[in-house]
Amino acid sequence: MDRTIGVGKRIIYTLMLPVIMYLVMMIFCYSNGKMYYGTVAMWRTLIVDIAISATCAFGIGLQWQAGRFDFSGGAIMLLSVIIAGNTAKNNGNSILLFVVLCFGLCVILSVGTSLLYVYGRLPVSISTITMALIYEAITPLVFNGSGVNLLANMTIRKVFTFPGALIPFAAATAVYWFYRTFTTSGKQTELLANNQQAAVNIGIAEKKNVIISYIFSGMIFGFGTMIYGGSAIKSASFTSLSTVSDLFTNILPVFIGLALSKYCGDTIGTLVGSVTLCLMTYGLKAVLSAEMGSALSMVFMGMFILIFNIITTPYGSRLTEWYQAYKRKKQAQA
Repeated sequence: MDRTIGVGKRIIYTLMLPVIMYLVMMIFCYSNGKMYYGTVAMWRTLIVDIAISATCAFGIGLQWQAGRFDFSGGAIMLLSVIIAGNTAKNNGNSILLFVVLCFGLCVILSVGTSLLYVYGRLPVSISTITMALIYEAITPLVFNGSGVNLLANMTIRKVFTFPGALIPFAAATAVYWFYRTFTTSGKQTELLANNQQAAVNIGIAEKKNVIISYIFSGMIFGFGTMIYGGSAIKSASFTSLSTVSDLFTNILPVFIGLALSKYCGDTIGTLVGSVTLCLMTYGLKAVLSAEMGSALSMVFMGMFILIFNIITTPYGSRLTEWYQAYKRKKQAQA
């Protein structure tokens, strides 16, 4: 019975956020005449948004949980999709070629970042920023700096529209879960994040761990790139570090995933975070203009994450303890 209650509480705490967000946004949309919120058409669009958000969050979170802040992921995805998309279009709109190039290029470019970090002996932030700048600088040099437009390509778009997008989405989720659950490198990430030097002193091979982790994050970015390529027209990067903001917009589900990990594990927690934030963004953009909806969604995301982390961190636990002590004091006085 106790175990049943425990499982029930885990389910409630896990699903509470997306359910509340869905109800709030549904009321908000319906009160403004947007009656299509919650329809099948909305979910077909939203699932693709969730797939992009979650795969990017998995790629970021894999390094984040090892104490590494990777700035190069956005540039890796942009360069890969430009090369893969144009090459596939020039070779008979080959879906297979597009998928293989997205996957292979992301893994190769991610390994390149890891090699600079491992053998360049630079701080991880410097290494990843350096590689981000290099990869961004290449994007204007390939295919005459034209970027890539796959929105109207009826053949390749099957990969990044519903239901085709579910395949790379499921693959990215499976890779992240496998890495965190079954690999030695994945199990060592917490030790490296808490105290890197102490972890090395007890025998953890940091260089090997870094390279393996970047191979897996490259695989996840590869699956994410297959969906990311169809989200909009992808232009070459002409501004330094312009790709960083695109990727790190999706870091918020990582924080939610870490907070919910004690109830459902960080894989499901990250998925729940992506669903919650995508529901909010979709609702705001449905009622407001695209620019205002995007701006407000970023503001609300920041406020939401701040409040959520205050509640779920040790500081939040202390606040809860103080509140419970205050209630007991009031009851005793009564």
